[in-house]
Amino acid sequence: MTLPSDDVEASAADDRADRKFKIEASDETFSFETIQFRDPIVTAAQIAESVGAHPVIQFKILQQLSSGEIETKRPTETTDLREVTTKRFFVIRSDRTFGFTIDGLAMEWPLGSIVGKHLRELAKASEHQELVRVTAVGFLPIDNDDIVSFEEPENEEFRLVDRPLTVTIFYREEPFEVERRQWTTEELLGLFEVPAGYKLDLIEASGEFKEMKPGHKIKVRNGMEFTSHVPVGQSS
Repeated sequence: MTLPSDDVEASAADDRADRKFKIEASDETFSFETIQFRDPIVTAAQIAESVGAHPVIQFKILQQLSSGEIETKRPTETTDLREVTTKRFFVIRSDRTFGFTIDGLAMEWPLGSIVGKHLRELAKASEHQELVRVTAVGFLPIDNDDIVSFEEPENEEFRLVDRPLTVTIFYREEPFEVERRQWTTEELLGLFEVPAGYKLDLIEASGEFKEMKPGHKIKVRNGMEFTSHVPVGQSS
């Protein structure tokens, strides 16, 4: 049976009324929640209010575009959710933003630092890619637990590069090419053929020695240096 035209229009109107437009929103913790709107066109202020950000003037609202770039939205600026492919927003308490690039893409973040794993997520890095910071002395890899600062001028450019399968580490200045992964203290002791009873030390960037405890796991980086020492109370 064919419905009268008025009934068809009314049914279509009901379908539109029932339709909901979804976005994913988070603060700096990257704990996203799904927010629904009935109106397909929303302001940045409405997005902020939907996650309890009051007063909105104290927050920055950012959108990650389908290109991967991140831009700040003014409170009165609208977004048509019907036209947006990537519906991912951040609402973070701040009064400023820091600009940087990843592979030439313009990015913004409203805090002076970010955790490495979150920066990798913003960069859409795959498990086969490494995120590096471009510095005057070369590329500096960013690990998941690193705290990356945006407050220094040399920290404004980042790139994604193919992740190498091996790295070169040093034991008492002797190079060892090893698989890029987590190694235990015991594995490294065996690799370096450290004398029985000796303790293994990681030489940190500051020059300090950090003794590696039994069972400890460490993700090796290119250029890491190690040494060993006789336990306290024993003669060499």
